[in-house]
Amino acid sequence: MTETPDIIYTQQFVAANVQYLDYSEREEAVDLLNDFDLETGESNIQHDVDENLAGYLGYTDRKAATKLEDGLTGVYPTFTQDSLNLTHKQHHELADKIREAQKNKSMLWQGVVSFNPDFLERAKLYDPETGVVNQRAIKRSVQKAIPEMLKQEELNVPETFWWADVHLNTNHVHVHIGISQTKNTRPLKFGEPKGTFQAKSLKKIKSIVHREVEDKVSRKQDINLEKKIDELKKDVVDQLKENLQQQQQQKILEQIWYALPNYKDKRRWRASNNSYDFREAKLLAGKLVDDLLKTDLNQDYEKYLLAIKQKDSDNREKYGQNISDSIPKKQKDLHDYLMNRVFDELKKVDAVSTKNNFSERVKWLGIEGNNELIEVLSKQLKNTKSDITAKKLKKEIGIRKYYVGILIKENKNENYLDQISELKEKGLKNNVQDYLINDLQEKYCLGVLQLIPRNKRDNDNKTEYQKLVNKHADVSQLSVKKINEETVAQKNQYLDEWLKVVKNTKDPNVQIYLKNQGLENVNLSEYVDLQKRIMQAKLAIKDNNKKYANNVSLRNQKNGKLFKQLKKDYEDLKNINSKIDLNQTQIRLNQTSNSKNVSRQKNESKSLAKKENTERKPTNSVSPRLLSKLSSALTSVKKEGQERINALRRNLDKEDDFEKQDRIDEIETETGRSMER
Repeated sequence: MTETPDIIYTQQFVAANVQYLDYSEREEAVDLLNDFDLETGESNIQHDVDENLAGYLGYTDRKAATKLEDGLTGVYPTFTQDSLNLTHKQHHELADKIREAQKNKSMLWQGVVSFNPDFLERAKLYDPETGVVNQRAIKRSVQKAIPEMLKQEELNVPETFWWADVHLNTNHVHVHIGISQTKNTRPLKFGEPKGTFQAKSLKKIKSIVHREVEDKVSRKQDINLEKKIDELKKDVVDQLKENLQQQQQQKILEQIWYALPNYKDKRRWRASNNSYDFREAKLLAGKLVDDLLKTDLNQDYEKYLLAIKQKDSDNREKYGQNISDSIPKKQKDLHDYLMNRVFDELKKVDAVSTKNNFSERVKWLGIEGNNELIEVLSKQLKNTKSDITAKKLKKEIGIRKYYVGILIKENKNENYLDQISELKEKGLKNNVQDYLINDLQEKYCLGVLQLIPRNKRDNDNKTEYQKLVNKHADVSQLSVKKINEETVAQKNQYLDEWLKVVKNTKDPNVQIYLKNQGLENVNLSEYVDLQKRIMQAKLAIKDNNKKYANNVSLRNQKNGKLFKQLKKDYEDLKNINSKIDLNQTQIRLNQTSNSKNVSRQKNESKSLAKKENTERKPTNSVSPRLLSKLSSALTSVKKEGQERINALRRNLDKEDDFEKQDRIDEIETETGRSMER
């Protein structure tokens, strides 16, 4: 009689089918508890595997009694690469992926790993007297093995996904595995994706599972997890100190210093301070921390979050699924901690003679940050009863709105330069490319001229400006008083020429242009006709105003219908422009600007923009003394970070000395009393 192997793995392939998910997690076969009762019987392990494979797709869900912990009735026993027990949301997402795979006629690989009970007993994962099975260790072994098998088959791509369930409804513990792809990446064979796996791939999953199950050292993962979290958090804090010394971060720190209110009690410089006068400094400090966590610190920060996620998952296995997600709180704690360390070091910087460069701070906050502050200021203005305060608030709101307008125009101009660069690099050299590049260059020039105050434009600029306005300005902005037949004729000629070019959507230049302009899904003919109709209505209204100047009643009657249609056309144009803006915003979010090409294009337009750029160049400079003190402050942050690390190592789950000190400072500031340290 042949000896039964420790592990057997058998696999077959069919078309993807969402019903297999229901079969693999049917209630009589799985249980979320860590202990299970194995059924007795005489069948050998190979028979179990063959029988299970035969019934994958035809098995229906049965409502058999299962043993679930309190509060776990909504949790699925299925596990994946990222989760040991799926939530409802994760389960729905998995089902959607399977449906997508089925729709795209992708393959479904069905595998079964079956364990010899004697092997599980030797590995201390199964107690024959109690019937207890360490399901968690089995799941982790599969999580280790499947990625290696997929890599062997060149299936380690984003389109590939897998799920599995531990079954205990036969003589042997076995794991049902489903592997599929949302979109096939396998080579085709006779018109269908290749289904068979290499023998060495099947051998790999068995060897890795066997090694992981047998390896007692791997089960010390939980013990080392807390240490790993501390080390990763140490890396994040250490890297913050290093990167703050870089020129860009130094500049942001300078802006934070400018924005800090001159409190008598500097302990109010805290991340928890939501006062109006601290709002700008807090936003800038948050911007600094966000920027670092997204760029220089990103790698260690992401590892830290993954470690916390793993800890949460392990805690749920130990204590139940009602354990809350700790990531948001720990993210906020880390964010506030880093902000407070910056504020703490700035407390030590003596006041030096510097001019508060308000315009630079406004620009540094950007459009989103300024709009957020404008909203706060507007609420303050609405609730204030002081005329003096109201006057100050109105002035600041006005200044911020002015600079937001400038920032929007500057961003738009930068976008034109990016589009010109992309057309030159990726487009096809022909007349269409020349026309579209010229179109974008004219729009860029108009944008630059708009940034020059009217009283600062010379005669040449005024002539060029009016010419470009007649050609490229938004028709809704053209006033009835200034519109004339010549203006309308020039605009119509441009629109006709433009439409003739961009309707040739097979040209690669047109494809690039329409994508970047946000016009891919816009009916171009209707868009042009709408603009022509608006201009014609305005021209007719102006004509009626002149023709019926002495007959107000008749003039209003004639213009009434025109205004009604104009109102509808305005709304239609607004909807189209909103769609275009949304498309362009999405494009900018998905693209990384090529700074080298932007710089080259800026140089080409240098003569036109030189005057404007010189006039708006900041005149203030930072004193060497302040820079020296800021540099010293950054060095001190490193020392503060080391104390933070020591506190974290003592106990991650308890509040550390720094967080306690933060709260003590806040209480003392509010009460005016010192607390015993």
